[in-house]
Amino acid sequence: MSDKDQKIALISGANRGIGAAVVAGLSRAGVHVLLGCRDLKAGEEVAAPLCAEGGSVTPVQLDVTDALSVAALTEKLEADYGHIDILINNAGVGLDYVPGMSAVEKMEQTLAINVVGGLRLTEAMLPLLEKSAAPRIVNVSSELASFGLRHDPSWDHHDKIMPTYAASKAAVNALTVGYAKALVDKGFKVNAICPGYTATAATNFMPDRTVDQAAVVILQMALLEDDGPTGGFFNDQGALPW
Repeated sequence: MSDKDQKIALISGANRGIGAAVVAGLSRAGVHVLLGCRDLKAGEEVAAPLCAEGGSVTPVQLDVTDALSVAALTEKLEADYGHIDILINNAGVGLDYVPGMSAVEKMEQTLAINVVGGLRLTEAMLPLLEKSAAPRIVNVSSELASFGLRHDPSWDHHDKIMPTYAASKAAVNALTVGYAKALVDKGFKVNAICPGYTATAATNFMPDRTVDQAAVVILQMALLEDDGPTGGFFNDQGALPW
């Protein structure tokens, strides 16, 4: 694959956990990966072994809650690449179980990252994505946002009560549907995915589902062919109810 033909992907929150696994998966699929991270040193530590094995990974400073950070990255990508092909809104937080915070504080901070941050980054990247022959946006959501599953007593996670996190991801799903409809005529594929309950720092490394397993559905949606779905909500087993 020539450099001209190589797809370019930007991933937020990509220096650890599921984000880092997605970086590795895309790199090994021949994509040039822009590893978005607040701390460049942390991003460089993830990128180094992938580059050593022949991958193409560039850490870039990105804080989705900081308009100046997003604007600076947008300017850099415009100058360095002129376009991107894939945007993965992975940066996120869940604060429901954090002690010492009010429900309002939890909601404000969760929405600032999970919803407003993703919206800010998406809006900034749309002009660059529009220059791609096959633009893809993947929004990392959660089945905890599914109203259909929430009312099913047989659902595996019916006992998990995380209202602020779930509300934020329901908003992510709503944005996904809106962007998919607005951008369909420009060839975009915009989908929300649930990576599953995965062993990461955010879950105290429980259960035994690995980040590589969680990354599978993200990679599938990032690399969708032109006949793939848009405006959907999926996990690695297929479509999820809204």
